This record gives sequence, structure tokens and C-alpha cells, in this order.
Amino acid sequence: MPNSASNLKKHKPIISVIPYINAKPLTYFLENKDNKDYDISYNYPSDCIEKLKTGKIDAGIVSSIAIAKIPDTNVVDGICIASHSSVESVLLFSRKEIEETKTIGLDPNSGTSNALIKILMEKWKNKKCNYKFYNTDIETALNSKDYDAVLAIGDRALLFGTQNPSLIKIDLALEWNHFTGLPFVFAMWLIKKDSSLSPEIFREAGEKGIQQIDTIIESIAFNGESNLTKYQIKKYLKENLHYRFGSKERKGLMLFLKYCAEMGLIPQNYSLNLI
Repeated sequence: MPNSASNLKKHKPIISVIPYINAKPLTYFLENKDNKDYDISYNYPSDCIEKLKTGKIDAGIVSSIAIAKIPDTNVVDGICIASHSSVESVLLFSRKEIEETKTIGLDPNSGTSNALIKILMEKWKNKKCNYKFYNTDIETALNSKDYDAVLAIGDRALLFGTQNPSLIKIDLALEWNHFTGLPFVFAMWLIKKDSSLSPEIFREAGEKGIQQIDTIIESIAFNGESNLTKYQIKKYLKENLHYRFGSKERKGLMLFLKYCAEMGLIPQNYSLNLI
């Protein structure tokens, strides 16, 4: 018969951590906590979503559009991954003016950013476009005749934008702010309703991460967790992103989900249970 210690360990709740530096201020002190009463699982966002749906993990950071698609979960209030203006890592690249754009290549790694470009084009620019995924690097997609513009996210978007200053570059978070006057919320913690995990551990870790963000930046740079320079990491985490979820962030998130529902990107009867 297995002993009680191994039994207890076997049934620890599981927290999914995504391997992206924009989430580090929210996850660093969960990962590096002593005597954890939970286990850590490292997953890419799509795997995290699937494991939340099937109950294989108890909590994870998921993109804003996925919040409305995963049943039997609560959203942790007070913390998020968001941008007040320019984020510099969610960019539409084009060799044409936006008015001439007809076909946009979507990034296969991002549901939320793909939804956001559709909302901005239709609701703000009053422009209908064709959308299809691309599976090449950004430059190859731009040089092909298949796309007038391509959407890219993450380090590769930030680096490509820096290396190609002559391209037309549209920052989606900045455009959202111009359109709505609100910040854009990219992701939040979700917890399964039947999990023993308290939302307080996520808020405490997030607040500690905000307060000690310079320590996190040093760790990312020292461990080579990003292709960005230390200066770029610092600017990205301290200027382009913010991590507190207040009234403006809530309004921004609810408006984004409203538009998603209107455009058939999420169910009309979605719910948002903040705890």
C-alpha cells in the first residue's frame, strides 16, 4: 500500500505555467516557492486550454478569448497581463497602407490577437478582410502573394519590428486604446471550480512579482529565456505591459468579449466568474 506522503503528493493540485516572459511576473514566485502544496506543469497556451477543459490541471494562464470558452472555471480577479497603450509584441506588418489591405495572415499561436485584428478592422476601420493562417516565418509570408499583411506575436514580432523599421507596423494594443480609450487585457488566471486552490496564492505571487520585477528581469536575462536584450526585456515588462486588473481593465475585457460574441467568435451566452 502506498504511504500517505506519496498519496498526498499524487493528489496535489496542478498549476500550468506558460513558457513566455510576459507571464513571468505572475508565475515566477509560484515556480520558486519553497514547500509548494501544488505541482507545476509547463505547457504552451493551447495545451493549457485543453488540459483545463479536460480537468488534467487545476489552473492556468489563458488568453482572453479562451476565458469565455472553458466551462466550470473561475477567473482570478486583481491580476492579468495587459497593456495600456503600445505592447510592441502583437503587431500587424504590411507593405501596403491599411486601406489597401484585403487579405491578412493570422498567427496560428494566438486566438486572442487574431480576434482582436478582426474586431479592429470591422468595428473601427469598417473594413472587411479575408483571413487565413500562415505557417512560415514573417518575412516569407509578407513576400508571398497570399497576404497583404501578417499578424505576429511574441518575441519574434518584437524583434522583426525592430529589424524592419521601414515596414508599416500596427500595434494592436495601441489601436485598441485609440478605438476604445481602454487597456487591452491579453490573459488571466483561470481556476477550475472544483479545485482546492485559492485565488489568493495567485494574487500574492503576482503582487510580489510586480514589486520585485527587476529580480525577474535579471533572472530572464541571466538564464537566456528570451532572444531579447536585457534592455528590451526591461522595457517590455515594465513599460509595455502591466499586471493589475482594475475597473478599466475589466471594462476593456468585457467590451472585447462583447465584440467577440457579436462576431460569432465566442458563444453568445458566455459567463465571467471573477473570484
